[in-house]
Amino acid sequence: MPPPDIPHVPHRRQLLLTVCGIGMASSVSAQAPLLIRHNMADAGAASPPYRLQVLRLLLDRTLASHGPYELRANPSATTQSRALAQLRAGDLDVWASMCSRSRQDAGLSIPICLRRGVNGVRLPVVLAERRSEFEGLRHQLALRTYRFGQVSHWPDARVLAGNGFKLEAVQTLEAFPAMLRLRRFDIFLLAADEAHAIAQAHPDLRVVDGWCLAYPSLYGFFVNARLPALASRLREGWARCLADGSFAALFEAHLGPQIQRAQLDKRLWLRLPNPDLPDGMPLRERALWHPQVWQHLLAPGASLSR
Repeated sequence: MPPPDIPHVPHRRQLLLTVCGIGMASSVSAQAPLLIRHNMADAGAASPPYRLQVLRLLLDRTLASHGPYELRANPSATTQSRALAQLRAGDLDVWASMCSRSRQDAGLSIPICLRRGVNGVRLPVVLAERRSEFEGLRHQLALRTYRFGQVSHWPDARVLAGNGFKLEAVQTLEAFPAMLRLRRFDIFLLAADEAHAIAQAHPDLRVVDGWCLAYPSLYGFFVNARLPALASRLREGWARCLADGSFAALFEAHLGPQIQRAQLDKRLWLRLPNPDLPDGMPLRERALWHPQVWQHLLAPGASLSR
């Protein structure tokens, strides 16, 4: 008796096609990581810099909705002016910087301030032997008799010049201590979250305690204009981090100690307008700003001149 006619071949073919189909669907659904080129890695640093950790936080909060990512550092973007040119050319995808009118067209800006406004609170750094000379200053008119040093490509230089201060251009941050010792200028201004850490590396420099210059300032992310989806993802990640408190925790862990050391509540705030601040900045959204910045600078009724 001949064996029954069992259609093994068609079933095997169907099974093979099904397996292949599943494999193809899996490869399609396995999304490749989004490559993000940045210039926020500090060579030789023991841990990633704060601005890079904020970027990771925003991206991690959107993994489920937007998929995986890969960060790649671009070591050639060593100055703000070079990074700005690379962002405009499409050679960088994300850049962190102070916002200004001249940078509005550099890329898609994310309306957040990574430093909660303390980047616009500038502490005076002077020669230790002249510290007592500057501690007693209490008025802008007195300050205008001195010469200030500022890195030429920082937007802060435009703010100071726009407010009538005498400026000496400094090409890089690293150059300012030597120029201060040579008395090319009298005062160098650094942000409240960085001044003490930088000055303490130079035994002959001191941070003046009695006062600070302050102006509205937003330090945020700029995204390659060709990547609107990435800009949207960062805005979504920012909203989530602000709501769940994770950004506030990261800020306090990394910048809190330096801000406490600056003793902003004990200083006289000499307030300045920022003529280079772009339109549309969220200056009245209290939750975005450090309490001292809000109280002394941005709260309704706080004058921007003194």
